[in-house]
Amino acid sequence: LFEIGMSMDYLLTSESVAAVRKLLAGNESQRFRIYDVMTAAVKKNDSIFEFFRQEGMIDTFLSETASDDVLVCVNFYETVPKFCSSEVPFEYLVSAGVFSKALQSLADAEKDQGVTSSLIQVAVLKLFSRMVDVEGADAKEFLEKHAFIHELTRILESSETSNELRSTAVSCLGTIGNSPRALEYLAKEKKALAAFVEVYRRSLSYMRVECLQAIACIFGHSQTPSKETSQACYELYVQLDNGGFLVSLTKEIMKGFEESCVAGLAVIQKMTLHAWGIREISNYQNIVNFLLMRDASRGKNAQQWQFAVIQAIVRSPTAKDTFDADTFARLSKYEKEGPYFVNSVAQVAVRVE
Repeated sequence: LFEIGMSMDYLLTSESVAAVRKLLAGNESQRFRIYDVMTAAVKKNDSIFEFFRQEGMIDTFLSETASDDVLVCVNFYETVPKFCSSEVPFEYLVSAGVFSKALQSLADAEKDQGVTSSLIQVAVLKLFSRMVDVEGADAKEFLEKHAFIHELTRILESSETSNELRSTAVSCLGTIGNSPRALEYLAKEKKALAAFVEVYRRSLSYMRVECLQAIACIFGHSQTPSKETSQACYELYVQLDNGGFLVSLTKEIMKGFEESCVAGLAVIQKMTLHAWGIREISNYQNIVNFLLMRDASRGKNAQQWQFAVIQAIVRSPTAKDTFDADTFARLSKYEKEGPYFVNSVAQVAVRVE
């Protein structure tokens, strides 16, 4: 509706403002529906945000953090990134201490192992991970200004961290690393990456899948990675298993569990975006053999990812010069045939007298 000028004009009338104030005095559901309307309107231009600020509506939103209801606080943190569609609202939220207070609540929650504290911690982690993608802030500068990675590292390192919280922290690290600008900062945070590597090494079952998904996000941060961020990805690759990550990853893929197989193949697909990734794949015959072997028992999803990896290899600008001619030809043939190709078997009719 905000694409229609009349709708926006009506929102700013005294009649509309009076109705909005009445709803903001209502229950949580009513208030957050209004906040959703406000975030949609703010995307149009900064003057709308300034109007809401002058009317006291932004401060009403900010006061939600004082609520004793943990779900209100969780909804608040989920809504904050939606307001940051430009620099003006983002800077206002920074000056209001939204992010510094969120970090403090994250630190305070460590002292309490209850459900409420856990919900707050998860909400704050997700808040900061989402902020690297907002249009109103530079991800690298944002992380430099707020010591979030320090708190994230502490959560990953602590033996007291619950599995749910550790899983969220791993996922958030992947989200942050998926932003090229944020990855530039993350690459310098060696302690955080070391903590993540340790979680990966100790992980089993679903946590291992979470780690692989985070690695895929980091390796796949850009279709055309810069020299600096590609080098950061390579350094993480080497750290993951002392240089033997692809060997252990191939074993993980070959176990036959579809979820871990797909997660592992996704990592390899993202490796193909880097010249070092193509080189590593070409140098490990076991993974090449696995990729070239068609096996319907792997499941449709795994077969699709297997094909996606081969397609990514063939289309890589460095693959033809990296793989030997015979292997590259086989990979190219596989791509042309598609993910579900089955060799036809000649059938001979037998006449029965």
